[in-house]
Amino acid sequence: MQSSRKIGSFALAPDEEILVAGTMGGDVIVIRVDDFAVLERQHAHGGAIEVIAAHPTRPYFAAMSMDRSVSIFERQGSSLRLLDRFVFRDVPCRNDATPVPFAHSLSQALTFHPREKRLAVRSGNAGVLELDFPDDRLTIRHCTRFHHDIDLVTLRYVDDDGSLISAAGGHAVLSRDGVELRSWNLGNFNLHWFEPLGDDEYLIACDELYVIRIDIRGRTEPLRGHRLTRDDLEHVTYNSVSRRAFAAGFDGTVYEIDPKTCDYKRLAWRAPYKMRWIRTLERAPDTLIAHCFNGGLYKVDLATQGIVASIKETPNTVWTCLRDGDTLYFAGEGDSIGRIDLGEPDPVTGLVGSTPGAPVAKPPSNGSTYTKRMVMGSAGLLLAQKNGQLIELGQGGARQVCDVGEELRDLAAVPGRPVAYVCTERGCVYKIDTVSGDIVKAYQNQLREPIWSLAYHPGRDVLAFAERRGDIMLCDGDLKPLLSFGPTSRPKRMKWCDDTLIYVDTCELRRFDLLTQHVSDYVDNCGNTIEDFIWDESRRYLALVNYRTELVLCDFASGAKLSVVPDQSDFSKGLVWMTRPDGYPFDLATFGRSGTAHRFRIHNERCMALGPIAPALIPALI
Repeated sequence: MQSSRKIGSFALAPDEEILVAGTMGGDVIVIRVDDFAVLERQHAHGGAIEVIAAHPTRPYFAAMSMDRSVSIFERQGSSLRLLDRFVFRDVPCRNDATPVPFAHSLSQALTFHPREKRLAVRSGNAGVLELDFPDDRLTIRHCTRFHHDIDLVTLRYVDDDGSLISAAGGHAVLSRDGVELRSWNLGNFNLHWFEPLGDDEYLIACDELYVIRIDIRGRTEPLRGHRLTRDDLEHVTYNSVSRRAFAAGFDGTVYEIDPKTCDYKRLAWRAPYKMRWIRTLERAPDTLIAHCFNGGLYKVDLATQGIVASIKETPNTVWTCLRDGDTLYFAGEGDSIGRIDLGEPDPVTGLVGSTPGAPVAKPPSNGSTYTKRMVMGSAGLLLAQKNGQLIELGQGGARQVCDVGEELRDLAAVPGRPVAYVCTERGCVYKIDTVSGDIVKAYQNQLREPIWSLAYHPGRDVLAFAERRGDIMLCDGDLKPLLSFGPTSRPKRMKWCDDTLIYVDTCELRRFDLLTQHVSDYVDNCGNTIEDFIWDESRRYLALVNYRTELVLCDFASGAKLSVVPDQSDFSKGLVWMTRPDGYPFDLATFGRSGTAHRFRIHNERCMALGPIAPALIPALI
């Protein structure tokens, strides 16, 4: 639980003097807005707090946690007093014909009534649950299902009569006291947030990379803005004083938009990491409070685009790992690369020893970028930086190979040659001479759809790469197109196994046979996006990690699932084998946002947790 103090959400008090944040470890934190001083910290939940809400007219805050409960607090100056906690896990929906069990969810559905002592929250089985607390004890008003079998993502009270607008997928419903009044089908994607503009109009943040403007009284048709972000658009906020609107999401950028058209106006701020919650102060409209998924909370001056204050109490995220012999290199956030040296195995357990080595310095970034991918090049380590830089770390130290001026997603090197390939969030693939830094060849897709992953086949001189939502393209070594197939979605990883390309298609793995050009299903639905996968040298097992913090073990030949176990408390981004010929043959480690790696052993065709290998893999340089 190295990331227990990771901030996952926040809400601003109506007077804008304090904000309350929730952490992965279940704490609520009171923070003074002016200087970002932590005034109070108290433990509230046995799970990560996904959302905090502030009552707009009364001194109350609420927190919803992954432990399937909601808590309410009374504000007393700069402190909070816990009033009640309600477990909603097993509350049934009154309109379900048969019992529906609770389900895993990352919902952010929590809202206060504008006047009354009442709140609404997602029930354990994705119903709309309203709770009253007239005597400071939460009691059920009703629990009703409005969105069939789709998970409830967000909801908001829209008037003093208690009307609610809720969303699951692209389906939005206006209701009051458990009775549906109106509904909209806005697409096949998640609606994340309803932001009031006034006069019953709202801006909606959605995964389809644009903002929607909706009139809940039906006076006008919903208006969709043009595409804005290059990854999921998570949040939109509107300042009623300045009448300015801003949107942010997983591409780590805050955009100012026109609230009338929902279209781009300007780039307001580049964050150090992917984002969710944002809010500007009404008493100081150029001040932005922003939350990033690295657990950081940032106070930003929009006039200068500078960070005024920040709180980050989490280890550096590990995005990528490279094994070179018996040395593991870990890179991500921070200005160094962590190193773990593998040693002699234990004679009884076969567990390979692991010793932290001296970190390797990267060029200073001042927190403005991080390493997305790392491979071994012809002259040393190659690092693909999020901000577009390709860095080489060789015997002569660190040097910038080139800067493509676009956000990098993936990287591959040609064995034995000074050649690398990178793909970008702006739909480009570049072939780069790593000695001269020249871009030798370039590919650009027509719609500038982000290209999320690539894989080089050295035996065939073939490069495969995949669009975020679109096709997979195969090119020769000079980026001349050979063929394409698809569609695919969220292809976060792809890897060649001989002449078979294994690639992610959101929650599933698929295989493409280069010789027959046939696509086949491989690993079926894993519940959420697959982040990475590996297989052992004997090709007996395949292991993967997903966006449900799970480690999934499969039979390599068939793709059949053998075991699903909890991974780390935070999301993993990759896996690496921790084996030696003289040790146990099936030990691996997962790594990611927690900042460390956890070792697992495949035993009895299940994954057995062995614990972390180091407190923090990417230390701060002194």
